[in-house]
Amino acid sequence: MKLKTILLTLTLVIGISNTSFADFNDGLTAYNSGDYTKAFQEWQTLAEDGQVRAQYNVAWMYAYGVGTLKDYDASVAWYKIAAEQGYVHAQYNLANMYLRGDIRNDQEAVYWFRRAAEQGDAPAQYNLGLMYANGKGVTKDMTQCKKWIKKAAENNDAKIRVLAETFWNEQELEKY
Repeated sequence: MKLKTILLTLTLVIGISNTSFADFNDGLTAYNSGDYTKAFQEWQTLAEDGQVRAQYNVAWMYAYGVGTLKDYDASVAWYKIAAEQGYVHAQYNLANMYLRGDIRNDQEAVYWFRRAAEQGDAPAQYNLGLMYANGKGVTKDMTQCKKWIKKAAENNDAKIRVLAETFWNEQELEKY
């Protein structure tokens, strides 16, 4: 009897997982075919069920008004839900919303850039370095700036490496 219960549970879990994945792919198919409203609806349902990639996509769609009305508050809320689960792209985008968006908060930007930077995200490392260089959201600290700009330069993102190396040279970070 115990084996039957385990098999039934496994079957249900696999079935639910496959359904969830299929729904995400349905949203992706709709998005890629230009049916943004359908994509938003598919991902909104999954986002409400806790699917982190769907939460990120819903946040992005709210941020740009794709498939739904533009809503910065809703975008920040969904990015935050995904970011708190460790989704690095949500952490980076949330930081940018706080830095450049309608809801400005430099300390929050630093917090989320740091979370993404600690996961190895090169753009977050670079931006965190800039925040330290400019004393934006943190006390100006060229040692911390140097640390994060160096990490960004050593990362595998060619565009960020160029930006980081240029900034390094212009600011003469080797002296810190």
